Amino acid sequence: MNILDSGINKIGLIFDFNGTLFWDSDKHELAWRIFIKELCNREISDSEFLQYVHGRNNDFILGYFLEKSLSVDVIDDLSEKKEIIYRKLCTEDAVNFKLAPGAIRLLDNLKKHNIPRAIATASTKVNVDFYRKEFQLNKWFDNDKIIYNDGTIKGKPNPDIYIKAAKMIQVDARNCVVIEDAISGIQSAYKAGIGKIIAISPKDRQAIFEDMKEVDCIINDFYEVECEVKTVKDR
Repeated sequence: MNILDSGINKIGLIFDFNGTLFWDSDKHELAWRIFIKELCNREISDSEFLQYVHGRNNDFILGYFLEKSLSVDVIDDLSEKKEIIYRKLCTEDAVNFKLAPGAIRLLDNLKKHNIPRAIATASTKVNVDFYRKEFQLNKWFDNDKIIYNDGTIKGKPNPDIYIKAAKMIQVDARNCVVIEDAISGIQSAYKAGIGKIIAISPKDRQAIFEDMKEVDCIINDFYEVECEVKTVKDR
């Protein structure tokens, strides 16, 4: 397996989840469009999704659209209303309700070779529990190796979630590889000192990553990861 040829004694992989291990960006976008239309009677532009939605915690997103600070209780209540819409959209689309192409093979190989791995996601606990059950994530990830938005970690693009993920798998951040699909997530990993950052994206969206200094390479799916995770550079 090519990942073992990295030249690093101990390498770790950290995955974003939404839009990365699970290709659900269309579901999140539609859920936000429906919810914000009901809540604020306004549309969301494509540029707003890139800057203020993808990879962001719900408290940030809601604060942006409502243009004010919100209490924890209000954030939790509004977030769950949006996530109910999102989860319904996921389960209704049975054909696409699965992990991304090549993900299962890669995760099986990481487990087989005992390579440290974690998930670092902006999702809330309710959604993480939903993913654990539906995708049987416990096959590859211990519960404490799924780091999520529990209200104590600053959201991406702050580096906190990737710093915590590297600590949880006990691998120096410089020896970690992060796979992300969102600009804010890539910036978060870079600020955390991650050694290699891989952007995963369909070809028609790759242009947004091509000029980012934080991105080391771009892949279409997880079948390409074994070819790219060969060297972990020291930033």
